[in-house]
Amino acid sequence: MLAYAFIFAILYGCSDGVWHNSRPDEVAYGHNSQPHADAYGYHGGTIAFTALLSKDTVVGGKAVVKYDRILTNVGGAYSPITGIFTVPYTGIYSISCSLTSSPDNRVHLQITKNGNKLSILYAAETTTPLSGQTLQLLLRRGDKIWIQNRNDWAAKLHDHGSYNLFSGVLIKRMRVRHVHIYS
Repeated sequence: MLAYAFIFAILYGCSDGVWHNSRPDEVAYGHNSQPHADAYGYHGGTIAFTALLSKDTVVGGKAVVKYDRILTNVGGAYSPITGIFTVPYTGIYSISCSLTSSPDNRVHLQITKNGNKLSILYAAETTTPLSGQTLQLLLRRGDKIWIQNRNDWAAKLHDHGSYNLFSGVLIKRMRVRHVHIYS
């Protein structure tokens, strides 16, 4: 029986122990079935980013938070210049944000999609609290996700140890037709 499995694996391209889909644009078990990668190992189809603030940061009223320390940006869909994640493929994404304010101010941040509020994070004054949100979203190609100061006044984000972050990952690409995506 083991010999048959081995022969089957050789005939159908399972040289690395991972069964790849026959379609080159689909991802199988976390590995992309496309044969070539760029200099960074990016195969196409995989999207993941994590960006942090590198220092205490003052964010103007209603301004977008620009996370400038990039830990991961596979696929290049997050821009540290604008602070915006642009969705490259329609699918299910997990989007996360954490917030720590400095003790002398209160901060309301919001996770925003195409100008519409999805979720709010709040950090109260007189303490140094940590707030976080994680959302699983069905997003369409071209949607834009960002974190912004919800208030009209400036807010100081405290960052001695990378407490403030914005991250996202494509969980599954989808072909979505005639499905209403809210906000």
